[in-house]
This record gives sequence, structure tokens and C-alpha cells, in this order.
Amino acid sequence: MRVCLYSEHQASASWSSGIRQAYENHLRALRRAGVEVTSDPDGPFDVLHLEAIGPRSFYLAERYAGIRPVVIHGHTTAEDFANSFVMSDVLAPALGRLLTRFYNKADVVVTPTAYTQAVLRRHGVDRPVEIVSNGVDLRRFASLRRARSLGRGRYRLAGVVVFAVGLVLLRKGVDVFCEVARRFPELTFVWFGRIHRAVKPETLRVIEEAPPNVRFPGYVENVTEAYAAGDVFLFPSAVENEGIAVLEAAAAGRPLVLRDAECFAGRFVDNVNCLMAADPDGLSERLARLVGSPELRAHLGAQARRFAEAHSIEVVGRRLRDLYARVI
Repeated sequence: MRVCLYSEHQASASWSSGIRQAYENHLRALRRAGVEVTSDPDGPFDVLHLEAIGPRSFYLAERYAGIRPVVIHGHTTAEDFANSFVMSDVLAPALGRLLTRFYNKADVVVTPTAYTQAVLRRHGVDRPVEIVSNGVDLRRFASLRRARSLGRGRYRLAGVVVFAVGLVLLRKGVDVFCEVARRFPELTFVWFGRIHRAVKPETLRVIEEAPPNVRFPGYVENVTEAYAAGDVFLFPSAVENEGIAVLEAAAAGRPLVLRDAECFAGRFVDNVNCLMAADPDGLSERLARLVGSPELRAHLGAQARRFAEAHSIEVVGRRLRDLYARVI
């Protein structure tokens, strides 16, 4: 079996870091599952797997329709584009319609969660939709002692550190992150991630007005150090198609504090594999519980790690290999 795993945006520095990481995870997953992979859509292959929307991907989906099986990854939705960048709220409806046209060119659409599957259905995607996690490479988080020492030294961190990872966006709850931080002036809060030049002005205001105990170090070359350096992963995102950062924090064994949002329902359960709340008051209460209890941090960290193990790239590779065999 030879699969063309194609993304026309892979070389772009501005490409969404989440989709880039998903692409890299899928590449590793397929190789570990024994699937031969190419990125050349002009060469021989048995299945075309398109990772993201783009003009050439549109062309390839049409070119190979009825000739080769076409799998399209449903990473992007209008919902996760809105409330992110300048004009994103205005453009989101048109993007939603374009995405539906694109996804409906597939023999099978692959999407990471039941939540995203439901979103695609609401937008009129009528092709078969399979749920396959974007996965997490557990090997990156097998031993964090050295990474923790390096990360703590690099960012001058001490004590219990509350952190998030990802693009700094309102959709991801950076405003809520800062609001919670105001209630814990004795703690350090760090949001590791790039501040995109096209973010909404409201996002920049949140950053400028953040309390002094919140840091924004920007893009992190070795993100494993960020997960190792932090102690509690606070991620109040309102919309995530899966949330690779959540999977990675879980793989690092960090206790998760998440927003009680539709996108996390069915996967994360309050007081089981995370703590959840709908607003800054509830998130602050749950964070206080974690900060005050090393035992609870250890317990929820272990539960998060078990969740990540069920979403390893080895599991993802086998799922994709089986899916390709069926569409062939």
C-alpha cells in the first residue's frame, strides 16, 4: 500500500501549527504502521490523502475523483476559524461553505472527534466521515527530567507554574487565562505560543493589559521543554477540533484544567481525567484545588497520561492503515 499524504502548506511558516503537527503525526504514524508514504501527487500511489484545503488540493481532489480513492482530513471548520484573526468573523461563513464543497469531494472524510464530525454534518458534508485522532507521539514525553531543567532555566520559572500552549487567540481563551491569573498573583502563568501578526486587536489589548504574573514568551523551538517546565495545563479554549496541545500536555502527565465546552464533551470528564468549568470563577476554584494538592495533581496527571496513551500515533497509524485498506 502506497499513500500520498499531501499538504501544499507544509513549507509555509504561517500555516496553523496545529495542522502542521497533525500532518507530522500522521506521517510518523503511517511509517510506524508499515505504510509506504509519498508526498508527490504526480507519482504512483494507491490512496490520495489531502491534509488541508488549498487551491492545489481542490484541483487534486477533482483530478483523482473516480481514479484513486481520495481521503480528505477535516481539520478546519468555520467555527475554529472565527474569533481568531482580523476579519475572521466576517469570512467564517464563506469559509464554511468552501470547506463543505471541498470535503464533499472526498470518498471519505477523516476528522479527529465526534464533535467535529457533528459540525461537518451541520454544514452539509454528506460524505462518509471517519473519526481518527490526530494522535500524540508518546516517545517525545518519555523522559522529561532534563527537559524540565532546561525549560525552567530558560524561562526562569520556579514554584507551581500554570501554562498553556498554542497560538495566542481569543478563541483559545487567552482572555480567560489572564482573568484567572489575576486571582493568583503569587503564581506564574505562561502562555507558550506565537502571537500571529494578524490577530484581532482585542487579542493585543488582552496581552497588553495582562497582569504582571502572566508571560508570553512567543514561539518555542522545543515545545517539549514548555510541557516539562509547567505544572498545571490551563486551557480555556472555546472551540477545538481536537486540541493537539491538550493531547501533548496529557502525554506529559500534566493535570488538565479545561473549559466546559461542547468541543471537549464526551472525551474529558470533570474530576475523572481533568477538571472542567464554564467560566473564570469555576476555573479558578478548580485551579486552587490543584495548586493546593500535589496528590490531586499527580492523580489527574496520571489519568491524563492514560487518555494520551489511547491516542498514541501507533493507534492512529493502525486506524489509518485499516481505513485505507477499506477505501481501496
